[in-house]
Amino acid sequence: MSTEVNANVLKTFLSNNLGIRKLDQNQAQKYDIDADKYAEVDKDENGIEIDEILQDSDLYEQFATLYLEEQDKANSADAEKEKEEEAKVKDKGESKA
Repeated sequence: MSTEVNANVLKTFLSNNLGIRKLDQNQAQKYDIDADKYAEVDKDENGIEIDEILQDSDLYEQFATLYLEEQDKANSADAEKEKEEEAKVKDKGESKA
């Protein structure tokens, strides 16, 4: 899976969808972020700012993968809703005929 995600898109995803302004160790664990990588980047032991996430290629890749997984889930859910709507329309059309 490609993890080439625009930095601004990823930054928006982190702040809006995940509610991250500063990533703490518990959040990192929740999102399956490698603990060693987190510790390496968290130099001041005060959490990792979004810009620090975006500057570290390994963390960037991990969150980009998470972003793409969320996009796939959303697309699958949208496709499923679309199929349901089409089935409803088809059922209505058949009942009138």
